[in-house]
Amino acid sequence: MSMFNKDWCCELCITVESNHPKYADARASELEAVKAGVKNYDGIGLPEDYSQWAKEQRLHLATTDEKFLLLMDGLTNED
Repeated sequence: MSMFNKDWCCELCITVESNHPKYADARASELEAVKAGVKNYDGIGLPEDYSQWAKEQRLHLATTDEKFLLLMDGLTNED
């Protein structure tokens, strides 16, 4: 599940999301909500630029991060 909202995400999207500059803020906010007893936290919301940022980040990770590339191949390869 996304740290920014209640969207369900695959491992690739979680990996991309975890590289966003506001990811640590989203995690900290959720932790505080849980400590306060909130059991159905909505998240801080997707950052305004997230879609374009995520597209660029996926391309970057696909060309620079072997672990990401292997994960992408494993999730998208039907063999």
